[in-house]
Amino acid sequence: MSNSHLKKTFYLTAVSVIVSVIALSDVNQNCMAKNNGTMPNEFLIGTWYLVYQFDHIGPIPTCTCPNVTFTRPTEEELRGYREKYGRYDLPQNITEDSLVADKGYIKGLLLGGLETKTYIIDPKSVMVGGPEGYEVMVYRRINEKFAFFWRCAMRGHVRWLMTNDRNATDEEMQLAIKGRREVFNKQIRKYCYDICY
Repeated sequence: MSNSHLKKTFYLTAVSVIVSVIALSDVNQNCMAKNNGTMPNEFLIGTWYLVYQFDHIGPIPTCTCPNVTFTRPTEEELRGYREKYGRYDLPQNITEDSLVADKGYIKGLLLGGLETKTYIIDPKSVMVGGPEGYEVMVYRRINEKFAFFWRCAMRGHVRWLMTNDRNATDEEMQLAIKGRREVFNKQIRKYCYDICY
């Protein structure tokens, strides 16, 4: 392979990476513009269970019950996030109103007081937060027990129903999603379907 060919391949790869980062940024910007309703972080404090997944794959019930616990960060945690992410141009600021999102295997900080929130990974983690160093997510309140969640990068093609009540009934879940345009024409995959043995 000639030196000229290698240079062309390198430049093409570099342009492809830059274009994909710009495209992701455009997706995030559009998502933030479309999902700008208020969603106070106070509402999310506690443990939330992902009980339904909506997409086009089809219903595959599972007994796994993914959950995330939201708490207020300590001053030490905030300091750690500011030290690591202070140089980033984040869509939302790191404030005392931010929330620690603990999934059990990974933690991060959720920023912003609107439906769209910026997620940054814990500074102690070896994982990375994507090409931009962060991820933009949408949390939409349905009622006191239920909320929708989705990642902006997935363009809303996959969404989840979350509940803060581990014992919520299927009837309550069906009532919460009835007539909701967010899940129109999507298949339901049930989580927390049964007890795993």
